[in-house]
Amino acid sequence: MTASRRTLLSAVLILLFAISPLTARPSAALAATTSPETPSIALLPAAGSASPAATDNPIVTENQQPGSNGWLLGSPIGDDTANQMKGYWSAVSAKAGETITLYATTNPAQSFTLDIYRMGWYQGLGGRLRLHTSLTGISQTPCTPDATTGMIACSWTGTYSLTIPSDWLSGVYLGLLTNAGGYRNNTIFLVRDDRPAAFLYQQSINTDQAYNNYPSDGTTGKSLYTFNSYGANTISGQTRAVKVSFDRPYKEVGFDQVDEIEFIRWIERMGYDVTYQTDIETHANPASLRNHKAVLSVGHDEYWSKEMRDAFESARDAGVNLAFLAADTSEVQVRYEPSAGGVANRVIVCYKDAAIDPVQGPTTTVQWRVPPVNRPEQLMTGVTIAGMSTSGNYPFVATNTSPHWIYANTGLKDGDSVPGIVGYEMDKVDSAFPMPASQSHTILSQSPFTDANGSSGVSNSHIYLAPSGAWVWASGTIAWSRGLDGFWYGRADARIQQMTANLFNAFLNGPPLDNLFVTVPTTVVAGQPFTIDVTAADSLGNPIAQYGGTLHFTSSDTGTKTVLPADSKLTKGLGSFSVTLSTAGSQTLTVADAAAAKSTTVPITVTAGSAGGLALSTTTPNPTVGTSFSFTVTAQDANGNVDPTYAGTVHFTSSDPSAVLPPNSTLTNGQGSFSATLNKAGSQTIVATDTATAAITGTLALNVRGTAASLDVVVPATAKAGTAFSVAVTAKNSDGTTATGYNGTVHFTSSDTSTGVVLPPDSPLTNGQGTFSATLAKAGTQTLTAADSNNALSTTVTVAISAASATKLVLASSASPVAGTSFGFSVTAQDQFGNTDLAYAGTVHFTSSDTATGVVLPADTMLSNGQATLAATLIKSGAQTITGRDNVTATITGTLGVTVRAANATRLVLSSGATPTAGATFSFSVTAQDQFGNTDTGYTGTVHFTSSDTSAGVVLPADSTLTNGQRTLSATLIKAGAQTITGRDTVTATITGTLGVTVRAAAAASLTLDAPAGAKAGQSFTVSVTLKDQYGNVATGYRGTVHFATSDPLPTAVVPGDYTFTAADAGTHTFTQGVTLWTIPSQTVSATDTVNASLTQFKWVNVSLL
Repeated sequence: MTASRRTLLSAVLILLFAISPLTARPSAALAATTSPETPSIALLPAAGSASPAATDNPIVTENQQPGSNGWLLGSPIGDDTANQMKGYWSAVSAKAGETITLYATTNPAQSFTLDIYRMGWYQGLGGRLRLHTSLTGISQTPCTPDATTGMIACSWTGTYSLTIPSDWLSGVYLGLLTNAGGYRNNTIFLVRDDRPAAFLYQQSINTDQAYNNYPSDGTTGKSLYTFNSYGANTISGQTRAVKVSFDRPYKEVGFDQVDEIEFIRWIERMGYDVTYQTDIETHANPASLRNHKAVLSVGHDEYWSKEMRDAFESARDAGVNLAFLAADTSEVQVRYEPSAGGVANRVIVCYKDAAIDPVQGPTTTVQWRVPPVNRPEQLMTGVTIAGMSTSGNYPFVATNTSPHWIYANTGLKDGDSVPGIVGYEMDKVDSAFPMPASQSHTILSQSPFTDANGSSGVSNSHIYLAPSGAWVWASGTIAWSRGLDGFWYGRADARIQQMTANLFNAFLNGPPLDNLFVTVPTTVVAGQPFTIDVTAADSLGNPIAQYGGTLHFTSSDTGTKTVLPADSKLTKGLGSFSVTLSTAGSQTLTVADAAAAKSTTVPITVTAGSAGGLALSTTTPNPTVGTSFSFTVTAQDANGNVDPTYAGTVHFTSSDPSAVLPPNSTLTNGQGSFSATLNKAGSQTIVATDTATAAITGTLALNVRGTAASLDVVVPATAKAGTAFSVAVTAKNSDGTTATGYNGTVHFTSSDTSTGVVLPPDSPLTNGQGTFSATLAKAGTQTLTAADSNNALSTTVTVAISAASATKLVLASSASPVAGTSFGFSVTAQDQFGNTDLAYAGTVHFTSSDTATGVVLPADTMLSNGQATLAATLIKSGAQTITGRDNVTATITGTLGVTVRAANATRLVLSSGATPTAGATFSFSVTAQDQFGNTDTGYTGTVHFTSSDTSAGVVLPADSTLTNGQRTLSATLIKAGAQTITGRDTVTATITGTLGVTVRAAAAASLTLDAPAGAKAGQSFTVSVTLKDQYGNVATGYRGTVHFATSDPLPTAVVPGDYTFTAADAGTHTFTQGVTLWTIPSQTVSATDTVNASLTQFKWVNVSLL
């Protein structure tokens, strides 16, 4: 790091570290269940992307547990000078079943509590309490720096050992230490589970420790920075250390990484499956990164070991996606060393100057981009540190928004900005350093800023697609997480949330499918297989390595010999397939992903193969004996395509030895038209054969017709509907004899076109004769026609069709019945075709859905000629049915549906669900009903209201009309107890109804104290207290407490103690012999409500001597 950078960094960090972020909130947001600074998230998945969260992943399940915001520090804070409350753990992380030790100090020695919270969403409260325990604290020895390296490592006595429970899910855990004096401080560790979750979050503890100058007392503390290091110079030539140890507390509050907390809240709120580890696990087990779809570096992740860098780049090259939601990532290289006790990776080594680092080569602890390391971080992240700012955050300014998939559903366009996202450290794509190898890369923002020196700069968000198919994204700002959650800064923005969701969905499922690129040959030969290549591409044309869609192949060529690939998947977004088309001409091939609603169609020209046969066809398949007809000959390949290059000579033969055939002929462009005459009736053939290649041949089959003068059709005179009958057809010569040579086709039609009609199919005759079966359905006289349109022959006959046996009853009525009034309806017995069964002799029994008293249905009835007209009376208004059923055959049934109207109203029904309070308005309903209890929706009368309560203040409805026979009104009664409201039609007084209610007293408005006018000194007497509402009703619901007092100054005076009224008092209580007065001549006794002082009264009592 250069001197100018050190100076700038010092200015920035002095400003930042003046704040203790977790000690207080700028608003009381977390007092509620969810934070008002965090807007409701309703993200739209990018096209083709699945939902980010699985309902059964451990993160979703964990965050359904009750949350707590008790992890927020509040105050006072144990500082690094007095060390009122500080601590650290023996390891930065642990797995379930492993034990870590807390080393804590209190000043002075005193008890303290340890509360351990897992950080997450938890209904917006941000944490879940997993452990609470009380411990005994001691004052530990001070931690002093090494004179050479400046390293400060504490040698404290262990305070508490924690074995990680099996149900503690991987995550960031905060240990809140609170001593007996109320001083508080944080400790941090991670729980690992090493499961192959989709996302791996790396906690940047190296950077936390690099800036840690514990004890931050302005005298002895040291970090890897001069700006906050004190005391003697070290081997660095400055006050800064070249080694820092994890065996010491973190400075000040103990953990102040708000950006990381906002990210953790968001990712767990969204339900992504994420697991956690620290820099040290990445260093010690680099292969672990390959177990995940994406690895996340969040916030301030500046200090990296070579093993960490190698692990990230190796994972990327193996197809693992990387996201740097950070800035200044991997700027400085570090090494690890064991602690003095031999615990591996407890010391960070960073000289920051090759001249004083004893290790030279690829692990020298300098900036990655400088000699002798020479590995610019831009080769991994795609960006380089651009600057720092002390003046707050700048807007994120979008660019290249179209067509990039990361901006899908954000609404952002080039030049649009999102406030407060860029800072306090910013990255850019720096032309001074090489870019990583990539299939493509895109700058996604151009965000201007002014750094702490007043210089202008531009921050870039950037993404590239590695050759392995892994996506690598860098936010270009350390404050990206502030756009995800409003926990601290209140800057949550739906557009930043959507961009991040689009990115993470691409990590899980690949970017949204934008196009299917299909490559095919321009020209192919019918019947010969060829290869097509398919690429699933994103909006930038990159193959989508994670694409998991299913491709379906179709073609305009639907020939039976066309061969298309089966539904298939691609490998890393690419695939090659074999296709065979069979139909010559311009064809298309379509590749589609129906789930993603994407398809691509490409044109292909298909040429015919060499002729393999001859196809003969004619428009006259039934020529007449002795009559010339035309036919065509086509040279075809194996797939039926015309071979326009065919040059052979065709010879013709026939099964009819007397046939007149064409001479040997050639074809033109593979086709030719010819004529022939056949003289023998019946089935005949014409065969065409290549004179040189006998295998090139083809046959035309014909049915040569003789002649006939008429068709004779015979059917029975009568038939039953639905029952088949015989139809005999004979072809006759003009002399009446049977035309045995007739080979025409007979077509049948009927005047009966009902459903259920079955006619013979088009049929030939045998030796001029044929017998067929027909079924008609409609009763009455019907016709049947047999015709041969080719020979102008047609004959029509009649059949008398009678109904089949009844299968149903049909009930019908044109009436709109009124309750209690008789109406007519008809009953008809019908067969399955709807014909009336005139012979039906059954007896019909009637039932109804209306079972009210007064319903009148017909008696069991026999029909006449299958029909009857009857009458019924129904009572209940609304939709009702009458069903008729044959007494013997229950399946012969039918139902009439009617809507019954109410009769004229005869009464009013008043009702209310309320228990009214004196002086309070309540609602009640009024319904006009006929004598059967039906609502008379046509009631037009006016209702007048009266009440048994004639008190002043009673409010009744004005005279009112009803709507559709009903209305809801309101009233106010005054007098407590049983009361009535009566409604009465203003014209017809018999149309009336009464509502009975019990009115409750209102709230107590006055207190009455009853006491005797006189009493003897020293003798007890009785008093009573009554509470009344403002209307003079006893306030039976009063539950207040009454306090008694007296003016009698003597201590021997007695009044009742405070008394709370109960339901049994019903507003009045008597205090028998409850008062004793001693002082003559007159004293007061008072009773007063302890809450409402206006409820009070006092009485004078004349006290006399015994």
